[in-house]
Amino acid sequence: MAALLELRGITKRYPGVLANDDVGLTVAAGEVVAVLGENGAGKSTVMNVIAGLIRPDAGDMLIDGRPVRPRSPREAAALGVGMVHQHFKLVPTMTVAENIVLGDYRAGRLLLRPARNAARIDGLCAELGLAAAPGTPVGDLDLGARQKVEIAKALFRDARILILDEPTAILSRQECDQLYEIIRRLAARGVAVVLISHKLDDVFAVCDRVYVMRGGRVVGERRVADTARDDLVRLVVGGTLDLPRRRTGAAPGAPLVSVRDLALRRPGGPIVLQDVSFDLRGGEVLAVAGVEGNGQAELIEALAGLLPPATGRIDYGFLHGRRPDARRLRQGGLGHVPGDRHGMAVLGDLSLEANVMLTHFHMPGFARAGLLRRQPAASLTEGLIGRFEVRTPSTTTAIGRLSGGNQQKLVVGRELNHATRVLLAAHPTRGLDLRTIAFMQGQLLDHRDRGGAVLLVSSDLAEIWRVADRVMVAASGRLRGPVAIDEVTVEEVGSWMTA
Repeated sequence: MAALLELRGITKRYPGVLANDDVGLTVAAGEVVAVLGENGAGKSTVMNVIAGLIRPDAGDMLIDGRPVRPRSPREAAALGVGMVHQHFKLVPTMTVAENIVLGDYRAGRLLLRPARNAARIDGLCAELGLAAAPGTPVGDLDLGARQKVEIAKALFRDARILILDEPTAILSRQECDQLYEIIRRLAARGVAVVLISHKLDDVFAVCDRVYVMRGGRVVGERRVADTARDDLVRLVVGGTLDLPRRRTGAAPGAPLVSVRDLALRRPGGPIVLQDVSFDLRGGEVLAVAGVEGNGQAELIEALAGLLPPATGRIDYGFLHGRRPDARRLRQGGLGHVPGDRHGMAVLGDLSLEANVMLTHFHMPGFARAGLLRRQPAASLTEGLIGRFEVRTPSTTTAIGRLSGGNQQKLVVGRELNHATRVLLAAHPTRGLDLRTIAFMQGQLLDHRDRGGAVLLVSSDLAEIWRVADRVMVAASGRLRGPVAIDEVTVEEVGSWMTA
């Protein structure tokens, strides 16, 4: 089968890092090819080369056998390349139709005129199963619908090569199935699809071939139909991998957080959860399952002191009568790993050291007379890099230069560092590779075994069954449970999520 896209010897260096080393791959029209690898393996770098976001230091890219070198995303789009990034590139205040035509000069240079292309936009939305009207602001859509807008945007530009970066990381199981069907339909009409993923389910559900990258190089290429799951895991991690398992330990301790009759309102919007009551106890992992957008983000923010409840109360057993605000909660022993890492956890242009100090500046020992003490800050950051296995050239490297997994390991390390009693963790393993997932889950269990409490928000039921002691389900404005993991089945919780 002739290659629509071919890469030969793609190499890209950054200071202290060889991101891509002689990378080669091919994708034919109508083929779905996966690119697997651990965080930092070089997957996103090579995809950004294809999409015109990065210029390689060496190597060739061919489309239809013709050498090309796109110098920008616009040039890549003109060559038929479209990319849906893991973190969407949409404008929330603009409509579906406006986002689809945005940046395409065929729709108007100075003014967006989506009405000129209304029939085509309607057809793309129908093909992708996007129920929202073209005039709906993108900010009003759930994450699954926003992803469909991104795909429609690429197809509007006549993309023949579609790159999907971690497309199922934010989706429910039902939304994953819908995406797989979309991918199959696109492949059937000749689109070449490149799927970057850490999920083996994605690979075996929809892909024809898979490339595995490790250390910036392609270390293997397989036909999916001829490959066993365990063999693929060994190829990805370079050996065997033991995932952590929930350990039976001492009985949970006293409640560290007590929630009673809580109602939460989305900022500027409606009530999203009501009649919420539960205790979070020391020595346990309490999970919150549910389809994204059912109030989980608001619950985490309320517990972190960032969102005032509409009604009800939250009591913290470790504050000893002090008024709970975000700073006092953090100083008292609360850690917070937000679901939106780029929006709430890190500042990409700042160094690792500066990002650690975002939450430690007001802790004892890190500032004097309002000025940062650099030596303690550097020492702490170096310690976290070592303890949490963060791959980085130095503490002064901008955190945005690191892979998502290494960013997340630093965030989790930072949040567990200050005598943390309670850890609020929203989707801490989303978009991470198998080894990093195992590491993160092990950290949650270690914190639990030391007597700490973990509130884990996750839509991954396999993860919940691996680490949680009890589970609640957010659906239809209510929180069902908590119930002990040993007293409920995965099927029951899955049915509660869609009730």
